[in-house]
Amino acid sequence: MTLRQRLARTPPGYPFSIGRILAIYSGLMVTLLLAALDQTIVATALPKVVSELGGISQYTWVFTAYMLGSTVTVPLYGKLGDAHGRKPLFLVAITIFLAGSALCGAAQNMVQLVIFRAIQGVGAGGLFPLTLAMVGMLVPPRDRGRYQGLIGSVFAAASIAGPLIGGFIVDNFSWRWIFYVNLPVGGLAMAVILVTMPKRPYKQEHSIDWLGAGILALGTTSLLLGLVWGGRDYPWGSVQVVGTLVAAVVLLAVFGVVERLVPEPIIPFELLRNQTVASSVACMALVGAAMFGTISFVPLFVQGVIGTSATSSGVVLTPLLLGAVTTSFLSGQLVSRTGRYRPNTLVGPLILMAGLLLLWRMGVHTTSGEAARNMVIAGVGLGLMMQIFVLSVQNSVSRRAMGSATALTQFSRSIGATLGVTLMGVIVNQRLPASVRAEGVAIHRLPEAGRAALASALHPAFLAAACLSALVFVISLLWVREAPLRQGFEEDTVVGDEASPQPASPAKALRSET
Repeated sequence: MTLRQRLARTPPGYPFSIGRILAIYSGLMVTLLLAALDQTIVATALPKVVSELGGISQYTWVFTAYMLGSTVTVPLYGKLGDAHGRKPLFLVAITIFLAGSALCGAAQNMVQLVIFRAIQGVGAGGLFPLTLAMVGMLVPPRDRGRYQGLIGSVFAAASIAGPLIGGFIVDNFSWRWIFYVNLPVGGLAMAVILVTMPKRPYKQEHSIDWLGAGILALGTTSLLLGLVWGGRDYPWGSVQVVGTLVAAVVLLAVFGVVERLVPEPIIPFELLRNQTVASSVACMALVGAAMFGTISFVPLFVQGVIGTSATSSGVVLTPLLLGAVTTSFLSGQLVSRTGRYRPNTLVGPLILMAGLLLLWRMGVHTTSGEAARNMVIAGVGLGLMMQIFVLSVQNSVSRRAMGSATALTQFSRSIGATLGVTLMGVIVNQRLPASVRAEGVAIHRLPEAGRAALASALHPAFLAAACLSALVFVISLLWVREAPLRQGFEEDTVVGDEASPQPASPAKALRSET
């Protein structure tokens, strides 16, 4: 069979030919490259940014604001994509992301940078869930592991190039270019999506829960403010801290009531009645907290405690991401061949916990090589779980719930990452001495006493991440159940619930967007 014939073939259970699917995948991968590069570049370069703009106590807010903006918009993008088609939503998300990037590059102080990162996060909120939902519409669950290699290649490229690019830019040019570099990549992403992405010629009527989205945003923001302020800016018993935490509880309770009354809730809580879905979503949140907390603070440890340049810290961060992506690709191939994914949910947390415990034991005499080794171990653990919990959720719900279920997994990962980075930031800030937090202190040129103090402040954050990994193992062991991976889209399935009927033709449903 010639290459042309292979590309023109439509395998059983697939909505399009292999060639058309690969063309659509090219647009999805460029979009993911945009988001993946931003995460790896900023994480590496931020310690140098803080040194120039000042405000190490606001270090975590640069990550938190970004993840907060993306977290509260993930469900909205899912609903709006169902109503208006995913192609226009992709273009809107990329446009907002690029506008936020340009503003970040022009920021004059840490407050402006935090605000502009929130805008950037609003755009990023649509990139991952829209991409994963589209993948769920294109490839049956049994074969999805093989296609993870294509997505994994994007993260591999970003994990290698991102930290090196970020470190090189900061060491040799202005840090502002770590944000401006998004503009040409984003322009390429928009062009590829315009050419490859299917377009829906009609709109589906959906009720968008704008009120619920607003209440969720206010409640989450209040919670984060209370956690960040507590014990640092204000005492834990102060009116400011107690007031924001009480407001968060009230707002989130009101959000729960609103979601029970609206015809189409922004978060599909009914899916959580499925045991596998609920446990997988919980694991996604915990893994997100451990993963992003680690990625956020390892460059700070390497530059501040080991005392290397931004470029060198990028080299140290690369093994974590590269190990995660490589393992994700290999485990995806294994899952497709065996049809079993539960071993990953059990082995992955244990390996991640081992890597995080090694990070916890690092000190002022740790070398860059030892830090890299520890990161590789943590990366292997992450790679075993990166897409597995998403796969278990998608395989456990009916096809008509695919979009909502995928958005739910990304929301849980985002909220876990947001809370994880914030809580770890609280832990670190509580232990930072005044000499390290002072404005204008060069992070990579601390005296030995300052390096030891910074290492002591970071240790509890890594230990907390290890405890989260242990909790993921317990939840997976007790509640994540394995069901045979579906060969196509028309099989009835809901693990633990009654089966739901599928649409008559997945090809017809997806081609309606063409």
